[in-house]
Amino acid sequence: MDQEISRLGADLLAADIESALGFEVHIDETIPEHLRSQPSPPAWWIEFTVPALNVLVGCAPGEHTPSGVACRLARGIQDDVLARSGKIWPADPEGGDQPLLPTDDGWHGPGGSIPYGQVKTASNPDPSLDGVVRWWLPHSYDGLIASTSGDVWFSLWQYQGDERRITPGMPVTWTVGEGRHGKYRKASEVRPAQP
Repeated sequence: MDQEISRLGADLLAADIESALGFEVHIDETIPEHLRSQPSPPAWWIEFTVPALNVLVGCAPGEHTPSGVACRLARGIQDDVLARSGKIWPADPEGGDQPLLPTDDGWHGPGGSIPYGQVKTASNPDPSLDGVVRWWLPHSYDGLIASTSGDVWFSLWQYQGDERRITPGMPVTWTVGEGRHGKYRKASEVRPAQP
């Protein structure tokens, strides 16, 4: 693994954001001073920022391929990009509100896969959905509930039930808590809806 591979991976993810959402991405390879002064500072560093969304992730990726680095960075920012843009990103070619998920070799979902650096679309959420999980990110344990009174963000910590059963389209009940996550209100409790 080296700095060049890290930069190539960051460039792939930046292309996916810029093409699909139109937001500028900044990539900085400067190792922060507080890390340089540690006894074992990292040999390289990637700071990946989407200023328009106030999204930032910084790391010294250990992955051995550009796609692996793009996956690591995507897993660190996908929830924030979704919650702050209000878009479904990256959009599944087959439609729906579940975005494609990052894997070591590209974005994957039921409708297919797209290599990193080739995402061209994001979509608006389906306004007709209500009372169901709109999207769920199993890598970060974050999701969004579709509600006609305003979508509600939640994480594993608010979910009362078996998280392995959370799927897009799943009916749920929820209580709105305090605060916001991006454009969305936060849930204080989420449960599977009783049949």
